[in-house]
Amino acid sequence: MPRASPRLVLAGKTRAERRRLRAGISLKAISISPKTRQRYEAAVGAILPFLEAQDGSLSLDHVISEWVELQWVLGESVNTIADCLSGLHYFRPDLKGTLKQAWKLFSTWRRVESPSRAPPITAVIVKAFIARAVESDDLDFAVLVALGFHSLLRTGELLALQYQDFELGESCGVVTLKSSKTGLRHGSEEAVAIRDRLTLMLLDTLFSWQPWRPGNRIWPFSPQAFRETFRRYLGFFRVANLSFKPYSMRRGGATLLLQEGVPLDVILLRGRWRSLAVARIYLEDALAQIPQMRIPPPDFERILLHANQCPQTAFQP
Repeated sequence: MPRASPRLVLAGKTRAERRRLRAGISLKAISISPKTRQRYEAAVGAILPFLEAQDGSLSLDHVISEWVELQWVLGESVNTIADCLSGLHYFRPDLKGTLKQAWKLFSTWRRVESPSRAPPITAVIVKAFIARAVESDDLDFAVLVALGFHSLLRTGELLALQYQDFELGESCGVVTLKSSKTGLRHGSEEAVAIRDRLTLMLLDTLFSWQPWRPGNRIWPFSPQAFRETFRRYLGFFRVANLSFKPYSMRRGGATLLLQEGVPLDVILLRGRWRSLAVARIYLEDALAQIPQMRIPPPDFERILLHANQCPQTAFQP
């Protein structure tokens, strides 16, 4: 089985070096991430029994369109439809351009039903998480929460971070994202500057406290363990009802920048969005969700008690 290549492979200078670096790597296998491939396989597997039960005289586009209509009625998620159509094109590239009606139905679905997005977490809750994590000796968790919020990192990027990916100074640092979504798409590495003093202090403490070797990850446990830890902190501060997810840190950090008057093009660059139009929709939707968040006064006082242990200047643009 071809080995996966989660991080970019630098081209060798000679033919022998290039052969060695590419050994066991299949271009088709690394054209999408293993997680995306799993989603495609599950979605395509779900439609196969329906396809096999249909009259062979009907066009494939017609049959798949009927399946999309059925999933709409059954209450399926639009993400399943996206994975199914994309998966069919991935496993059968010859189908490209032949499923026009099915893609049209998918576009209509997306237009009339807004996707369920992770709400943006606020700076005060992030500070409370960090203070509580430091109290509980969860320093690696505190570091990832600060980085996710300040550097606008995706959850997968956070969990892939290694100690060797950082270059830290007294007032500024840089984190290299060798497995970022957009970096892999364009065949290049991405980097984000770290200027928040609290984030730099947490990183400096972690690096001095935790012995490490090249290849060691900041979060040494499973992604599921990170999500469970995140849910535990939501429960501790009694905000589980607000439905925050780890991705809420990226959305919350970007929304804070927008609230503080940072130009949209600067946020776009920091968050590494491909399109200004997409970023605008993403941020305006997040901003609209903040007034809907309601935290009872006793619970908010509990959050503030911890948040006030962090510097008041933390996360300021």
